[in-house]
Amino acid sequence: MRWNSKFVSPKQLMLKTRSILLILTLVLGFNLKAQRFVSTHSFDRLSKFTAGVGFNTYFGDLRRLQDAKFQFGLSFGLGYEHLLTDNIALRSQISIYQIKADDALSKIPERRERNLNFKATNVEFIVQGMYYAFRHPAKGYAHRAFVNPYIHLGVGVTTNNPIQTLNGTEYKMRPLSIEGEQYGTLAFIVPVGVGVDFFISKNFDIQFDIQYNLAFTGYLDDVSTVYRDQASFTDTDGVPAATLAQLSDPRTVLDPPVQPVDAGTARGNNSNDSYLRFGFKLGYYLPKSLYGKSSIRCRVIKKTR
Repeated sequence: MRWNSKFVSPKQLMLKTRSILLILTLVLGFNLKAQRFVSTHSFDRLSKFTAGVGFNTYFGDLRRLQDAKFQFGLSFGLGYEHLLTDNIALRSQISIYQIKADDALSKIPERRERNLNFKATNVEFIVQGMYYAFRHPAKGYAHRAFVNPYIHLGVGVTTNNPIQTLNGTEYKMRPLSIEGEQYGTLAFIVPVGVGVDFFISKNFDIQFDIQYNLAFTGYLDDVSTVYRDQASFTDTDGVPAATLAQLSDPRTVLDPPVQPVDAGTARGNNSNDSYLRFGFKLGYYLPKSLYGKSSIRCRVIKKTR
């Protein structure tokens, strides 16, 4: 019996079957190998949690760069950083920080006579873009650079609650409107800075970070424009008018006292305040991203990038 040409011979069928089985074996073997690769947890981590401590110094009407005393305040912060590309990351951070200044510590006699002071404990929230000098390695985060400089720029908001001390008593200044200006509890800031990321171990880094924060307000220190007429004050928020006048121009409580200045005399220079922070952050690379999607990219997948 002859096989019709439209039919396949048993020998040909066997050869085709073997070929198909060989192809399936190779495909399944590749997939199993990839699955074993993932199951070893040899993955890439692109998200990092940070916790840090720093020191802040304020610049404004009560303190200039040339003043001898930096008058540091502490800060503590928690952050989250996610790598968007091989060089660019997005960082969000919440911090509690202290700033302060005192005319009594100034080298300028006129400032010491002015006798103003303030301190504040504020909360700050910022979002920043970061650019790393060295690219994230194709082999994964465990092979990152041991020293990686970066720059950062962002936007944020800070609370604004200055306190002034007069005759040993502290006064919350924002509700008192000493200069006749009722400023808000929040102020926008623009943080900009540089830093260096140091490799400590596979999952941990230490960052040394310097951040300058420009505030869109002149009232971080409650000093910005001009003195009011001493007779214009009335009892406010439980504080007597006479005390408000002394808070406005505390040279009158010096020993010996100094006569108050005329209404309209410059109390500040009507410019924005700022503060500088430098500190250290400990970073831990997270297994998953907080965005809801996993930040794990297997090396098999990364080869397609």
